[in-house]
Amino acid sequence: MGRVASPFVLLAVIAFAHFINDWYSLLIAPALPLIRKLFAINYFQAGLLLSIPYFVSAVLQSPVAHIAERYALRRIILAAGFFVLSCAYFLFWLSNSYVTALLATLFIGLGLSSYHPQGMGILSGVFAKRKGMAIGINGIGGALGYFFAPVSMGFLLSRYAKDAFLLVTVPGLIIGMLLLWLVRIEEKPIKEKLSSTITPNLVALGFIAIVVPFFSRGISSFLPAYFYAKGFTILNANLRASVMLIAGIIAQPLGGFISDKLGRRATISFSYALMGVFLLLFIHTLSMVFLFFMGFFMSLSIPVRHAFAAEIGGSKVNTNIAVVFGMVMIASSVAPGMVGALVDRFGFSTAFSVNAFIAFIGSASVWLIGREKGRGF
Repeated sequence: MGRVASPFVLLAVIAFAHFINDWYSLLIAPALPLIRKLFAINYFQAGLLLSIPYFVSAVLQSPVAHIAERYALRRIILAAGFFVLSCAYFLFWLSNSYVTALLATLFIGLGLSSYHPQGMGILSGVFAKRKGMAIGINGIGGALGYFFAPVSMGFLLSRYAKDAFLLVTVPGLIIGMLLLWLVRIEEKPIKEKLSSTITPNLVALGFIAIVVPFFSRGISSFLPAYFYAKGFTILNANLRASVMLIAGIIAQPLGGFISDKLGRRATISFSYALMGVFLLLFIHTLSMVFLFFMGFFMSLSIPVRHAFAAEIGGSKVNTNIAVVFGMVMIASSVAPGMVGALVDRFGFSTAFSVNAFIAFIGSASVWLIGREKGRGF
């Protein structure tokens, strides 16, 4: 199987897939006010609709990546994830009860288990000496997906209500076909066992990487509801919430570039500390400027963890990334339910403040990971 004409064509296609994947991962959150009314549920139950996909994805990340590398199926599995996502949202649209909606989210989790290990692993191989840069540029697609999800879904919900979930099935089918057509890579089976990829540093990185989901999933999932509770319309609430997510368009490529120069640990530590500071400032002032910078420093570390994982695990790069990202997704599955429960009991400000404390712990803990080869940081 021949390669695509240029590595940068491959980067563009995978970045576009990143946009669609991360857009899909946030489509339920903007609809929480509507879903709560339709199914008469509380914030904790609403949070479970977000937690289940992340948990299923977390469990499947490593096995799916292992199979993709062992049988040289990275391209096929990468595309298949998007076909599953389209079907899953079609099932969500058909749901007429809370229980059936929960069932549909299981399939959303299955679809979300494919992209990150395969996409990031392919880029790590093609851009071996500039993986931070490549994964950072690829992160623009994810950041745009995060930003566009509340904006587009807020608009679709305001016009079509629950039927919005039928409309969002189309992009997954399109990107799945594009991936099958354009991603032409050389694949060879890698026979090492799944256990061979687990190293102490990789596991430590996974634990430290779980800081970000408490921001990107825990807080962003409830920001629309937070602004809605302040009296904004569902569309305006989602537009305000998107301010946190748009910052990643600048932050992710910058974070990857900085980490190539200064080291992965230093970049993660710096970004974690400042996102905690700006979260506390946002809670105190409700300023959109502070919300933007919180999102900026949150996003700065995202490509860095993927590049770091590719370097400190075993020989199966996709699986290295899958192990860390699987741990991230476990945190993503816990964060909405945990934050939702805290909101129910203590209110939004207290629930969000817990995340700042988690960020400061992560900033200090990253220095426990061994140094990257050839770097002083």
